[in-house]
Amino acid sequence: MKIFIALSLFFGSGILLPQSAVLGATESVSTPGMAVVPVISSVSAGAEHTCMVRDATVWCTGSNSRGQLGTGSLTKTIAFSPSTMTNAVMVDVAGTTSCAVRSDATVWCWGTIATSLDAVTARIVTTDSPVPVQIPLTNVRTVAVGTSHTCATQNDDTVWCWGSNTWGQLGNNSILDSVLPVQARIDSVQSLDVGAEHTCAVRRTNSVWCWGSNGYHRLGLRNRGPFLIPTYVPKVRATSVATGDAFTCIIATNARVQCWGRNQFGQLARTAGSSRIAPHTTSIKNPVALTAGSEFACAITVATTTWCWGRNRFGQLSNGSSIASSLPQKILTSTNIGSMTAVAAGESHACAIANTSGAMWCWGLGLQGQLGDGGSGPSGMRSIGTEIWPNGVRMKSIGTDQSARIVAAGDIACDTNRRTTSNTSPSGAQCGDFATSSLISTLKPDGIFALGDLQYESASSQELMTNFDVSWGPLRSTTYPVRGNHEYLTSGAAGYVDYFSEMSPSYWTVDAGGWRIIAVDSWCQGQIYAGCSATSAQTQWLKFELQRARDEGKCAAVMMHHPFVSSGSFATSSVKNLWEAAVTGGADLMVAAHDHIYERFLPLDASGAPVVGGMPFFISGLGGAPATPIGDAVPGSAFRYNSNHGALSFTLTPRAFSWGFVSSLDGSTLDAGTASCAA
Repeated sequence: MKIFIALSLFFGSGILLPQSAVLGATESVSTPGMAVVPVISSVSAGAEHTCMVRDATVWCTGSNSRGQLGTGSLTKTIAFSPSTMTNAVMVDVAGTTSCAVRSDATVWCWGTIATSLDAVTARIVTTDSPVPVQIPLTNVRTVAVGTSHTCATQNDDTVWCWGSNTWGQLGNNSILDSVLPVQARIDSVQSLDVGAEHTCAVRRTNSVWCWGSNGYHRLGLRNRGPFLIPTYVPKVRATSVATGDAFTCIIATNARVQCWGRNQFGQLARTAGSSRIAPHTTSIKNPVALTAGSEFACAITVATTTWCWGRNRFGQLSNGSSIASSLPQKILTSTNIGSMTAVAAGESHACAIANTSGAMWCWGLGLQGQLGDGGSGPSGMRSIGTEIWPNGVRMKSIGTDQSARIVAAGDIACDTNRRTTSNTSPSGAQCGDFATSSLISTLKPDGIFALGDLQYESASSQELMTNFDVSWGPLRSTTYPVRGNHEYLTSGAAGYVDYFSEMSPSYWTVDAGGWRIIAVDSWCQGQIYAGCSATSAQTQWLKFELQRARDEGKCAAVMMHHPFVSSGSFATSSVKNLWEAAVTGGADLMVAAHDHIYERFLPLDASGAPVVGGMPFFISGLGGAPATPIGDAVPGSAFRYNSNHGALSFTLTPRAFSWGFVSSLDGSTLDAGTASCAA
């Protein structure tokens, strides 16, 4: 990285040229949003983890005690992170096991997997694998994972199962466990699912067949069992089947949902009580998708409504209550999410794929991060649900390939108490978010980077709408937000997510003026150290994006909230790995906030010390919250200011950038210069 800097200090009018005056570029106005919407084609929920297929790669979140996330480690995550499983067409998970079918019709599993038989008991011995292991089965179409056994359908409609077989759930007329797939005695299968100790299938003839344990009449058969081979379930016809721990539901050929088996919590959509052999016809009409969790079930109808019923101790029914209900509860999403196309129920939580947005809606127990929401708060659950937007996406470009003018500022809106206590004006001692909003409006940038801590003290949906939206709301159509720490005072940054929706991912990229701008979450979904570790998904992604920028011949800028070095009070050591990744990865510029000051540094090295050819670094934290003190200058500090609020303006061109810190008091530019980079 080669940097040349020309510096100017001004105490008069601003010097930055409008974009149209730079290289003859023409203005390009684009509302922020994803440039390419990820395709989420499959989702599945287990005991304490969830996986999805996103653009043919399996992404998982939650508990990873057995390697069930498939990331190559045992470190849990609280946001969806890519596994090592690629070229996937579907994923299914249960308990602590995950399996996927690849595009080459092979099946791979990770987490708790069967590897051998005990020499004495002849029962399954499991091993924990954090990386996918291929199962010796080909021509696989689908896979269904249970807590102790797994089954797959082949392209010839046969069924093969492996794992525990204590109750005959493998369907091969035996109770002997099997590490290798064995063929179940059934063919012409179009739908298959496995429960805790039983398996059910729908044949092409629409007949339903079940086998394994018949405890609680989960097979829909009168005899006690167990049933070691697939056995015809009388009086029902179906197109698909879903199995819970000890109950079974089908989409019947008469376009209704029918259920039988255990009914302790109303999971049959019938008043809770004794188990039931005969199928109960629910009130759900015209279902197109069906899923069963441990003790609750959900369905999507042709009218694109989603309904859940059964146990609700952890908010599985997404109705704000913890009381079980046999009456199907309609799942209400935010307006940003809309209707859902697929839903997956796990042990105590559920996730659904949004119809058009490339996002998901998740609800229920999230204590281990299984909702992917960055943390579900002290209660550990979401009894209403929350939006989940994909990380690592590319946003719509800013400006043109030849020029873009952007503004960056963080630490922005005061709440009512602060406004009352500190008053409102451009002065750094007071609340200045209205002043900076007015200033930025006059600068007319192509894009605005709001560098975290957008709302004080916390950022609930109500607080953002009451305060931030009033001052900075008019800038929203050009705002590219970055997460800080105050966003997480509302668990999982849920208010921030609700407000910014598509623009709320934790980390993302955008191209501007020939540059690649990389936004990272320096509070790391609230996992301050684990989430910001050298091996975390975000840090690895940052390294990849910096390399991609170099490969594409682009200069690269990193935007995040927390500064690694500062002459203020809030240098943040927990971002060390992100800082080092940025410097060693060749970032040509970094901008942060957190300290409510403006500070410019000489180019810095990986340790934060000044060095020729290092990374230029700015702190722009005078977005509106009252300024914080500046102490003695740390090594490399070249300019410091906190008297009045203001914003840092950049003009980006393919091999250079110019900057100016502009005061909201009178629009004067207090610190300015230019620098070039060699991408």
